[in-house]
Amino acid sequence: MAGSPFHDIRSALNGVICMGSLLKDTELDQEQKELLEYMLLSAEKSVTLINDFQKSPSDAGAGSQGSSCGDSLTLTDSGQDELSILLAEDDDIGRLYLTTLLKRQNWRVDEACDGLEALELFKKNSYQIVLMDVSMPGVDGIQASRRIRALDEDIPILVITAHGEGELEEDFQSAGISDVLRKPIYDEFLLNKIRSLCFSSDRT
Repeated sequence: MAGSPFHDIRSALNGVICMGSLLKDTELDQEQKELLEYMLLSAEKSVTLINDFQKSPSDAGAGSQGSSCGDSLTLTDSGQDELSILLAEDDDIGRLYLTTLLKRQNWRVDEACDGLEALELFKKNSYQIVLMDVSMPGVDGIQASRRIRALDEDIPILVITAHGEGELEEDFQSAGISDVLRKPIYDEFLLNKIRSLCFSSDRT
C-alpha cells in the first residue's frame, strides 16, 4: 500500500538519487565529487537491497501485493520501453525533480512552464503521454488538457495536483483527463501509472 515503510524508504532514496544526479553537472572539487559519488552509490545500493528483499521467497506471501504500484522498480535505468513525455509544471523544483526521475527511466521529456507552452510543444511534437499540473499561470492545466484533448482523443493525460480528493472532479472529466494523482506523489506509483496508461492501450 502507498504508506508502507518500503515505499517511504524507497521514495526518499529515489529523491536523494535524483537530486544527487543533478549535482553531478555542477562545479565540485575532488572531495565533494567523491562524497557525492559515495552518497549516490549508497542510495542506489539501498534501493537494490530493498527490491531484492521484497522479491525473496520469505516475503512473497506477505509482500507480493504489498503496494499498488509494484515492488521491482528501481530508479537507475529501469525503463526498457521508450517513451516521449510532455511535462507541464510551473514550479521549477518540482519540474526539475520529475524530469530527472523520468529521464532516469531512459524516457524523453519535453518541459513546459505553463499550459500555453505545453500546447505549443504538443502541436509540434509527438508524445505518448502528457503529465499536467493544474495550477499554472495563464492557461492552467485544465484548460490546456481540454485543448490537447480536442487535438488528440486518445493520448493519456495524467494530472498531478495538490487539490484535495473530490475537488475539480467535474472539471477533470469535462477536460478529458485520463487519470489524477494527488501530491505528494510516490515515485514508483507515478512510474507505474505512466506505464499503465501508455502500455495498456493501443498507442505506440
